[in-house]
Parts: sequence; C-alpha cells; structure tokens
Amino acid sequence: LFCTIEMEKNMEDTIAAVSTPPGSAGIGIIRMSGPESLAILDQVFQPKNPKNEKKSHTIHYGHIVEKGRIIDEVLVSVMKAPHTYTREDIVEINCHGGQVVLQKVMKLLLENGARLAAAGEFTKRAFLNGRLDLSQAEAVMDMISAKTERELAGFAAHLSGELKRKVTALREKMIQLLSNIEVGIDYPEYEFETLEQSAMIAGIENILAEVEKLGATYENGRLIKEGIRTAIIGKPNVGKSSILNALLRANRAIVTD
Repeated sequence: LFCTIEMEKNMEDTIAAVSTPPGSAGIGIIRMSGPESLAILDQVFQPKNPKNEKKSHTIHYGHIVEKGRIIDEVLVSVMKAPHTYTREDIVEINCHGGQVVLQKVMKLLLENGARLAAAGEFTKRAFLNGRLDLSQAEAVMDMISAKTERELAGFAAHLSGELKRKVTALREKMIQLLSNIEVGIDYPEYEFETLEQSAMIAGIENILAEVEKLGATYENGRLIKEGIRTAIIGKPNVGKSSILNALLRANRAIVTD
C-alpha cells in the first residue's frame, strides 16, 4: 500500500530532464512532463508573440528569462495530454546545446516546481499511463542501444506493437475457447451451440503451436541483441587477427607483414 501511495504521489509530480547527450552541440533539448508543465513554462518563457495561444502540438519562438534577464533564445514545443508520449502535458525546450545553457535552464525549471526525472521515468510514465505495454517500453531502450540495422528493425517492430498484437490475438482465441467450455458447464440445461470436443482440442493445439512458434523467436532475438561469444584460437602468426578483421570487415586488429 505504501509503495502504491508513493507511486501515485510521484505521478503527480512534474518531471524534467535533459534529453540530449552530454557535450557541446548546436541544439540541446530539455523535456518536461506532468500536470504543471505549462504553468512552469509560463514562469520562465517569454514568447515573441505573447497573444498566441499555446495550442497542443505547436512550436513557439521566444526566450528563457530569469528576473527579466535573457538566458537563451529557444523554440518551445507544447504537447497537451492525452496525445503525448507520457499521456501527460509535455513541454520540450530546444535550447542551444552548451552544457552551461542547459544546466541553467534546468535549474530554473527545478526552482519553479519541476523535479529532476529519474532514469527512464518518461518511459515509465508512458507504461503506467497505458501509452506503452511492457514489450514496447523495453523496446525503447533497446532501440537506443541498437548497434546494427537488423537490431533496429526488430526493436522498431516491437515498439510499433507487433508483439503486443500477436499476444492479444492469442489471448482472444483462448478466451473464445474458454467461454465455449464454461457455457456448457454452467448452463447444461440450455441448448447453446458449443464447439465439439474435437474442435476444442484442435483449437487448443493450434494456440499451443502458435505460442511455441512465437517463443522460438526469442533465441534469435537474443543472439541479435547480445551477439555470440566467440574465441579464435591458434598458434602465433597463423592468421587469427586476419580472420577477425575479415569477419568484422574492418581493421580492428593490427596486422603487419
């Protein structure tokens, strides 16, 4: 109960974090999500056209200010619930990409009521709010860490909900079979049209086959994601490094005459 209360309390917070990698760049993005996102934005953002309404999924030009002093020239994206990544109000501030600028803007947001987001908390909120299922939430991190195009293609399919749709379809088939079994048990006095025993068994076998087929894809997915631990063993100067370079199609190991 305590954990549930704490989780609900945390979900009421407005969170903020720098969404772009550390280092100097042309643009750095700070994302904010939660019920107070727009109110906090109004306290630090001075738009070029104050009369423009901040409609959902619009971009606004202006400045981040602190006590009347301009901190940075920015573009602000406003996305209102429920049609957002977290199903909460989201604000993304596109600043210049220097670390000093980003830290200053983050400091202003925290001083005005936001809380620093924990690692993965935006995706956690998307999951808890029903925007993503567990397979999609896991695919987000997998896509970020993908090292090959094949990895990316598989994780993109999971993120789009392909696994979810397959599992949901199997669940629907099982519910249909179960309802046929239960109606015959619960209401034997009525002549409901139910499946024959042979048809039920065939349906169950078909579901089991589909589950096994889906489960068989796990090993391939694991190998694509984690790779295969391989040892190239041989005496000195027999070509181990040359084989490694040939497999990688890159000069990873030093080879000389």
